[in-house]
Amino acid sequence: MAGSVRVLLPDESPEGHDCASIEHYPRDLALMNYLLQDMRALIRSAAAGRRALQAHERLEWRVHDLHRRTIVCDPARIVAMTDMFVVGFFSDRAEADRTALFEAEDGLLDRLRHHDGMLSYSSMELIDDHWANLVIHAAPADRDAWRADPVHRDAVDRISPAVYNSVRIHAGCLLDGVVGSNTILLEQSSYFDYTSTPLWLATRELPGAIGERLSGPPHVRNQLPDLDSHGEPA
Repeated sequence: MAGSVRVLLPDESPEGHDCASIEHYPRDLALMNYLLQDMRALIRSAAAGRRALQAHERLEWRVHDLHRRTIVCDPARIVAMTDMFVVGFFSDRAEADRTALFEAEDGLLDRLRHHDGMLSYSSMELIDDHWANLVIHAAPADRDAWRADPVHRDAVDRISPAVYNSVRIHAGCLLDGVVGSNTILLEQSSYFDYTSTPLWLATRELPGAIGERLSGPPHVRNQLPDLDSHGEPA
């Protein structure tokens, strides 16, 4: 059973819950923007005729033996739209049987077909059982529709507590869209610490949003880490 939802200040790092430390923002933003650049490269390659791009095609590969996946739900719409919205999902997986998780992930990817506002999904395995996901969608209401999806609801309620140590989710926007050159702006974050009993929940609003080169909470203003060619902090 979850406890009450704690509301965090923009520059607050709650003691005992590292998943909600503001020190994660620079790296999380860097990874979200890296996944965005991956998506841009894929779309530009398709536009130049160098590869075919099918709706909901699952593209999977490995970099340094770490898993990568990208799905473009609607190739035409993601190119045509300007301003759009993003969700970044960062998880620390627990030492547990992950059969149910893999089955749930497969079911969730299939459910993308039932949500017209979902434009793309990307995932990236990091070291030490950490993962990063980026979802690009058309409107804020798409987030509510996804949260209400019965398959997603079951995964959150039944699977997540058994397979994750913690999860943090960032919501934001992308001005000028995928075809532009802007980076992601974060507007709100949510946190789930499954190592706490009861489940520890928190949320944080980011007034004015924070981005790669914009002002934000005091400890977020440092320059983001440089990325090597594979998107890992150098």
